[in-house]
Amino acid sequence: MRSVRLERHTQRALLPYAFILPAVVALLLFSIYPFVTGIWYSFTSIGWVGDAANFVGLKNYQQLFTGDVGAAKLFKDALVHSVIWTVVVVGGQFVVGLGVALVLNERFPGRTLFRTLTMLPIALPTVIMALTWQWMYDPYYGIINHYLVAWGLLKAPIIWVGQTTSPLWPLILVGIWRGFPFMALMLLSGLQGIPEELYDVAKVDGAGPIARFTNVTLPLMRTIIGIALMLHVLWWWNHFDILLIVGTSGAEYGYGSSTLPILGWIEAFRWSHLALGAAISVLAMIGIGGVILLNARREIQSV
Repeated sequence: MRSVRLERHTQRALLPYAFILPAVVALLLFSIYPFVTGIWYSFTSIGWVGDAANFVGLKNYQQLFTGDVGAAKLFKDALVHSVIWTVVVVGGQFVVGLGVALVLNERFPGRTLFRTLTMLPIALPTVIMALTWQWMYDPYYGIINHYLVAWGLLKAPIIWVGQTTSPLWPLILVGIWRGFPFMALMLLSGLQGIPEELYDVAKVDGAGPIARFTNVTLPLMRTIIGIALMLHVLWWWNHFDILLIVGTSGAEYGYGSSTLPILGWIEAFRWSHLALGAAISVLAMIGIGGVILLNARREIQSV
């Protein structure tokens, strides 16, 4: 009888581990193993998947930081593009998302419908969304050039994306449009957690809309704003699909719209420099890791 109880107790104790085992296995196979392998490849001379991976130490990193041509020049340009892309896209998403959240937090007819429509950009499949924007930016058939020329704002159609000299800001607009709904959703959840009584007290004290926003809304939303910004910086620093699909031609050669994730992919799988691609990815990871650690430290100190 005692052995049966012991067996049942052991089964109950092991049951939670049996449930999490598939998740642990998937994490090891699809996250930890590629992570460790990528770091190892950055210290080797491997050219493509299946090639010999001979240890070369810091040679790949030295080439990226000290060279003036090839991957080194593209790395410095891509680093600047990554910083600009992340800062402007996340900043734009925050400004637009906060404005939308403030509007949707008010009571007006049709608010539920507008909340649903706001989620449309993130509900669309990424490829369909990116190809639609690529068509809109098309110099000959896109509606952007068509209406800008028709309204007299342009004398002739412009090639907005897809060239080695294409600017980054048309893709930034796509990124802001794509990401602001989730930012608005997070900020709206923070706004709805603020008690109405605080606004009533502020009104009694004579505080206007701006004073209520700066002295009541922003201080109470400090934590949710920090979390939203950190998550979006993490996601959009590593963003890939919009830059690759909409700005594909320029990115293919490492210019134009290329950021560190795009350049790492080009080096590894287009130019068969898997070691350099891994080194670029590791450096990109270190950069975003530093931002996360600084934000986490700031949040801990504020508690």
